[in-house]
Amino acid sequence: MFETDAEIDELDALFARTYAHANPHLTGIVKPERRLNAHQVVRYLQGTKHVAFATVNQRGEPRVAPLDGVFIHGRFTVSTGGKAARLRHLRANGACSAAHMDGDVVGIVVHGHATIIGRDDPAAGEIEPVWREIYGSSPFEWGEGVVFMRIVPTSMWAYAFHPENFPE
Repeated sequence: MFETDAEIDELDALFARTYAHANPHLTGIVKPERRLNAHQVVRYLQGTKHVAFATVNQRGEPRVAPLDGVFIHGRFTVSTGGKAARLRHLRANGACSAAHMDGDVVGIVVHGHATIIGRDDPAAGEIEPVWREIYGSSPFEWGEGVVFMRIVPTSMWAYAFHPENFPE
């Protein structure tokens, strides 16, 4: 886990704000007894978790792609090549969403804005070593113009049919 106590508290507060503004349909499914807390989420999200990463193109049409997600300091990070359409989309409109799901076992959804982090960005010094450790090489070595995108969340929720199976 990379999260500090303050980051875990911030994540729990984000969950609370999200549920406070959620519609009745969501709260009818993601009932309090099925919600994961921040400790459970950060423990579960160690290593790589595949996410459906969504952007919008210049016409406002949704685009989604499966990407590897790595959770660092309470934020999902993903990477992409410099010529990817999703990168163009994010440069024009940073709004994005990511969802990690495993059937009815667990679901974690985040909506927010992506911060694009290139090789020379100071934040890369924190993110790149984690990815290198997981994959055995740096994403910056995987192709031309590779960048990270860190999702700065505006809302986030986490669901498990059996939260007791997700230790803190």
